[in-house]
Order: sequence, then structure tokens, then C-alpha cells
Amino acid sequence: MFLDKVDLLVLKEIESNSRAYLKDIAERAGVSIQTISKRLERLERKLKLRYTVELKLDALGMQSEHLIRVKFPSGMAPDADVVKRAVSSPFVQLACRMKGDFDLFLWAVAPNARVFSSVIEPGIREELNEYIEDWIAHPIVSHRAGFLPISEDLIKEFKIRESRKEVLRILNSNSRIPIMKLAEQLGVTEPTAEYHLKKAQPFIKRFTAFFEGKGEFTHVVRFFQVKGKKKDIEAEGRGITQAYLDSDPRLFNRLVYASMPSGGMDCCFIETYSSLEDCCAATEQLLSEKRIIGRHVSAVVSKVLKGAIPIRKVDLASECKCLLSPVDASEELR
Repeated sequence: MFLDKVDLLVLKEIESNSRAYLKDIAERAGVSIQTISKRLERLERKLKLRYTVELKLDALGMQSEHLIRVKFPSGMAPDADVVKRAVSSPFVQLACRMKGDFDLFLWAVAPNARVFSSVIEPGIREELNEYIEDWIAHPIVSHRAGFLPISEDLIKEFKIRESRKEVLRILNSNSRIPIMKLAEQLGVTEPTAEYHLKKAQPFIKRFTAFFEGKGEFTHVVRFFQVKGKKKDIEAEGRGITQAYLDSDPRLFNRLVYASMPSGGMDCCFIETYSSLEDCCAATEQLLSEKRIIGRHVSAVVSKVLKGAIPIRKVDLASECKCLLSPVDASEELR
């Protein structure tokens, strides 16, 4: 799909704030509101744009995030039904079949680490135990940048008022919904719907949009260690950060999600590329920084089994000064 400068501007504006007014976008683009409306309708149809929200999970009672990578013995991977049952927990928000150093990747959230380790993780493993060669669960110490969408099932687990929960459920499936339609779905007047929307906003980081581009992009998940002196990590880490956050493949952010895990690795990145060749070139570039990049494992997503890997273009540089900086993690916890 060919996108001109107006298309790209509309896409970036709507992904940065899915509730943006067409009038404001038209002024920035220097075209009419009608033109912007037609362009947006075309983008929605061609890209299958999904309007949703980035939520502040800790404010909603989900204080703990976890990444799991699983290796199966060669030729002994579980069938689709087994994996589907294993990842059916409402706390598992992303599950992907992988090809590379590991075979299954999961992102899960929990009220706290104890609930994850005593209830959620054993529940996932129960279905997979007979197939596992290696299982490594990484608690996330610090979220660095990006986001992964969540499901309606997780929203049901939030410990907030039902009215707030219902607003978040609606916005999660369509964050661009007009107030009139929101009022209809809530069964209230428009002023009351505006009130409920205002009360839900402390839980919302961003109204956003994304598309998935199934089969058209390459996604990779990588874990790696950071080594060397602090001053070297800070200096060279800035260059790596700039390459990830300021790279401009026009349509989308190369970096989807970045966090600092524990459990033997210092960084986890989920990345998107136009092709496998671009992905391999980026991996080679990262690994060439031998002075600060230590052990590295990665795998390419072969199939998203649950959840979604969002493709969008937003300002991630404002979220994170340095992806590799050995900062005090307590400053970044959220």
C-alpha cells in the first residue's frame, strides 16, 4: 500500500492520539477536513487500524510483568491445542510461536510476583511440562519503552469500580469512539459519559492506534546481557538508543517494546522489520558492539497465538533516554 506524506502524517497523528480531532490534523497537514476524513477511512480499511489505549497497569492493580521463553526438544513441540490451553490464562497477554533460540515466547502480567510464581506460572507449565527442554521466566524490573495491547479478559481482573472497568473495556476495543456512542454503550447521558471518561483517564497513558500487518512484517524478540564499564555502557548505549528510537522506516517504529528483565538478562526488545534481511542486518549491527553487548539470544515470531504485536509510529524517544543505561531501576518502575 503506497502512502504519501499526508497519509503518513494522519497515521502518526492518530497513533499518537487516537482521539485527535480531524480539524487539528487537517490544519497540520494543510488540507481540508474532508481530505483527512477520506484518508483516515482509507487507512482504517486498508491497514485494518485498531483503536485502543495504552494503560498504566500498575495503577490498575497489575504490579508485576513477566517474560517467559520456552525451548522444546527437537521434533517434540506440543500441538496447537496444548499450547492454546497453556496460554488460556487471562493474565497471559501475548503468546508467540518462535523460530530461533527459543520456541515459545509469552508476556504475562499479575497482581504481584507471588501470585505469578505460585498460581499463574504453574498453571501455564502444567500443560507444557512433558514438552519442556528449557523454561526461563524473567520478572520485569523496569519497563523502558513501547507497549503491548491487552485483552478484555485482563480488564475483568482489574480491581477498580465496574463503571471504570466498563469504560476501559469499550476504549480498549475502540478508543476513538464518539462521546454519543460511548453514552449509548454505557446507557447514560452524554455529560455522564464525559464524566466517566474523565474518571478513567488516570489509568490511561495514551489513546493510540496500531495495525498488525499479518504476514507482511518480521518480528523478532531478543534478550541480551550488557557488560563493561558504566561509562562505556552510557556512551555506546546512547548510540544504540538513537538507532532504535530515531530510526525512521517511515511507516512504523522499529522498536515495539523494551524492558529490563531479571533472571540473567539485562534487556528484552521486541522489534519489527520490513523483511528478515533487515532484521538480520540489525542483529549484526547490535552484536558488533562487542564492548558492551554480552550474551544474546533471539528468535523470530513465526505465529502470534494470542494477543498482538502492534505496528505504529509514535514518539518513543520521549519515554526513554537510554535503552541500555545502567540506571536505578526504581526510577523507571511504573
